[in-house]
Amino acid sequence: MHIAIFVYGTWGDIRPHVVLGTALQKAGHEVQVVASPGYEQWVRDRGLGFYRLTTDVNTFARDNAKLMDAGFLLQLQTLRTHIAPLFTQMGLEVMGATRHADVLMTVEFGISLLLDVVKANKLKPIFVNPAPLNPTRESNNVLPNKPGWFPFEGWYNRLGYTVLRQSGWRGLAGGRNSLAKQLGLPTGSYKDFRAVVDTAPALTTVSRHVFQRPSDWGDHWQVTGFLFDDEPEWSPPPELVDFLAAGEAPVYVGFGSMPDANPAATTRTILDAVWRAGKRAIILTGWAGLGADDVPENVYILKYASHSWLFPRMSAVVHHGGSGTTASGLRAGVPTVVVPHQGDQGFWGRRVKDLGVGTVPIPRKKLTADNLTAAIKEATTNRTLLANARALGEKIQQEDGLAEAVKWVERFLS
Repeated sequence: MHIAIFVYGTWGDIRPHVVLGTALQKAGHEVQVVASPGYEQWVRDRGLGFYRLTTDVNTFARDNAKLMDAGFLLQLQTLRTHIAPLFTQMGLEVMGATRHADVLMTVEFGISLLLDVVKANKLKPIFVNPAPLNPTRESNNVLPNKPGWFPFEGWYNRLGYTVLRQSGWRGLAGGRNSLAKQLGLPTGSYKDFRAVVDTAPALTTVSRHVFQRPSDWGDHWQVTGFLFDDEPEWSPPPELVDFLAAGEAPVYVGFGSMPDANPAATTRTILDAVWRAGKRAIILTGWAGLGADDVPENVYILKYASHSWLFPRMSAVVHHGGSGTTASGLRAGVPTVVVPHQGDQGFWGRRVKDLGVGTVPIPRKKLTADNLTAAIKEATTNRTLLANARALGEKIQQEDGLAEAVKWVERFLS
């Protein structure tokens, strides 16, 4: 089979897809990744084919960091007016990239843009979802917890998925409709979209100890376990090794690929919280550009490190709640503090708290030195959190999500 993998997000989004793609290629399939140009060399080094998109929504996000703190309506308006042309161009390029493909693998949201491409190129879609996105009455992974006055829990749970799907469909309407027009195709309807996402195979790449497969799912929706990119070739810089050896295990603080309109202020908030908590810390610069020239001796500014190497050496991890970062922290067996910025990060913040392995999440807009100090103290001293995190980490370490994912893809393709 010729499998095309379409990824339009950040490093955290592309890594698990490429890990799966590499395993599928070893199983005898031809795999090509369709993604932004910044990932090309890294993907080719893994031995996979690559189709370079000329558009890059990541660049737009970094250049418009202020949108992170904007209201939902402004973000939606920006999506419709400024980002829609980027998505249209992206769709045109995916159309060309998949003309000879048999299968398109992407996150479920990808089909909100590419529905007409899938139909035109007669592709079999397989969704690779880093968080639970398939509807179920048994759990709520989208909306806030059900209010006490609402009587029907199962209906409320499914309502969240309806809202999520309709938001994605409508948010990408401008780019999708323009794409269909330029391709000379009839515009797909929401009914057509639902027909695809309700019947297409989907892998939820999450540990079963974190999210149990609902009993109301069909066999075409499976939970595999996390897909880790352990980077065995990576080695730490001597300065990092020396810092770790110089004292107690530090707290990791990093917001990955989340941009920040005022990184100096955010850095100061983190430094103040670390000092008040009396801890050592490693701060990841990330896309936010965190860091300062005058950091104290108990703080190390880090440009990059493999999560699989670094996190087990931490006393706690503070991060944005990206699915990959969350997975690495849980596997490491250390308590988590989630500072959700957007998207599914709110779900991961709630899930970490509900599992008893982390603190109450702190939304990015409400982050202060006071609440971050309290969270760090709790994460590093609460014996119940420490024990729960260690126990969950040991369970996740016993799973092989990659092998499980490959098994199900092979079944879907047979």
